[in-house]
Amino acid sequence: MTLTNTTESHKYADVPRIDISPLYGSDPEAKAKWELAIRAYNKDNQKQIRNGYYLSIKDKKAVESFCFLNPNFNPEHQVIKDNLPLHEVNVWPKEEKYPGFRQYQESFYSEAFNLSKYLLRGCALALGKNEQFFDEYMDEKTTLSSVVLIRYPFLDPYPPAAIKTAEDGTMLSFEWHEDVSLLTVLYQSQVQNLQVELPGQGFVDIKPDDECFLVNAGTYMSHITDNYFFAPIHRVTWINEERQSLPFFLNLGYKDTIEPFSPNNPEKKSVNKAISYGDYLQGGLKGLINKNGQT
Repeated sequence: MTLTNTTESHKYADVPRIDISPLYGSDPEAKAKWELAIRAYNKDNQKQIRNGYYLSIKDKKAVESFCFLNPNFNPEHQVIKDNLPLHEVNVWPKEEKYPGFRQYQESFYSEAFNLSKYLLRGCALALGKNEQFFDEYMDEKTTLSSVVLIRYPFLDPYPPAAIKTAEDGTMLSFEWHEDVSLLTVLYQSQVQNLQVELPGQGFVDIKPDDECFLVNAGTYMSHITDNYFFAPIHRVTWINEERQSLPFFLNLGYKDTIEPFSPNNPEKKSVNKAISYGDYLQGGLKGLINKNGQT
């Protein structure tokens, strides 16, 4: 990710628009797949420095959100019977009040999960692995993936306590962070308030594009690839304008573990220790909420 000028007055992070259709092909030798995977990784990049409603709080919190987990988690699912951490049965709004809402969201979850499987095949190729490297971990019945529907409202007046101020003086809705996920697939509406930190540039705006998904690596991907695919530091700036954000956080299953490796030096053993996804996710979410609060 680099810096690009799109107008004389405003600079945006250079986020490439990539057609991923070659990843859906069946030809393992297709050159387009490899080229696609390499385009998703910029060698000049360097890293620097659960289910429920979360409503606004008068005079304190403006953002509203609804998080839902794997629709396959029902009272008869073994992980629910075993009372494993991070596993919950979704609680949905009443169908008669919001007809079709649950069906639509569960369909989106399944489609986003399926899309992510193909994105991971591109990542695997870029990492020098077999295209199906991640496939064994992509089980829709056990994945801890989640979707969060986030609403940033227009308010008049806007509660001052709901606005945070960064060290550089920028007003924020959500402070800097890295995503706790393997991958994040984000849909955002056409209102600019997402920024990413670039080496030597500080925080730079990401131009909104409601015709594409914005995809980035999470910290588990960074951990298992020795930071070859790093989790970008990003933040949400404050703007008093109605905006929606719909991130899908791709996660493995609770007991899944991927042994860390070094793509730049396959013969070298990674210094990172293997960690189960359940342990990673519990620690990561706790740290994120302690730092920035619940969205």
